[in-house]
Amino acid sequence: MRLKNKVALVTGAASERSIGWGIARELASDGAAIVINDIPARRNELEERVGQLNAMGANSVMAPSDLTEPAQVEQMIDACIRAFGRLDIVCSNAGMIRWESFLDIKPATLRALVDINVKGNMLVCKAAAEQMIKRGEGGRIVVTSSVQTYFHFPITPVYGATKHAMHIFVGSLALELAPYNITVNHIGPGWVQTQMNDTSPELQTEASIQSQKEAIPLRRAGTTEEMASAVAYFISKEAAYTTGAYLPIDGGLSISKYSY
Repeated sequence: MRLKNKVALVTGAASERSIGWGIARELASDGAAIVINDIPARRNELEERVGQLNAMGANSVMAPSDLTEPAQVEQMIDACIRAFGRLDIVCSNAGMIRWESFLDIKPATLRALVDINVKGNMLVCKAAAEQMIKRGEGGRIVVTSSVQTYFHFPITPVYGATKHAMHIFVGSLALELAPYNITVNHIGPGWVQTQMNDTSPELQTEASIQSQKEAIPLRRAGTTEEMASAVAYFISKEAAYTTGAYLPIDGGLSISKYSY
């Protein structure tokens, strides 16, 4: 129960096959009170996840909101304070991916990816940091970026650009928030078998799935639990002196001889 008396917000946690849900379960098992978020259209799924967390013995509530809307982000942070009186940990995990080659990118795709992957992360981190500074007890912020922070793939140029942007953002934020004892770090998942990846063109046949496994030194996809464990490290006492760091959780993909 390392996180007893701590309150954690996890965004993008509605799907039962999501990194966000894995993070929420991990932090709840460590004793944190949990606020889970996703878009309002996924309210029913959020209610299910809250029920599962509470069945584990956790204290949890949901805060559905559109993270691209500043007013809704503020309402989400307010919901954390109303429910638990404080906010210690923010896991800014919500994001999206679309597979379109550069010459086929649609304006709507560009807007959507930048809105949630860049603007959404920035709005969440800003509102959370303001609350942590106001309370004056420090805090931990962990962003879910991607192996594409450094590693280049075709047909996801906008997604990759938004994730690389998070590397610069996290480092700058870590510098600005260090005087307030707020650490900011990010994890870089590789291939994880989440609902978000189900429509990947490279994962539609057994042959293509096997090919993806062979490109990874550890020869398998990662799990949401493994991603959550990396987040748990960044919010642990062992990481109290770590800020502005990036941790790839990719089975060795980014150092593979098959990398682009």
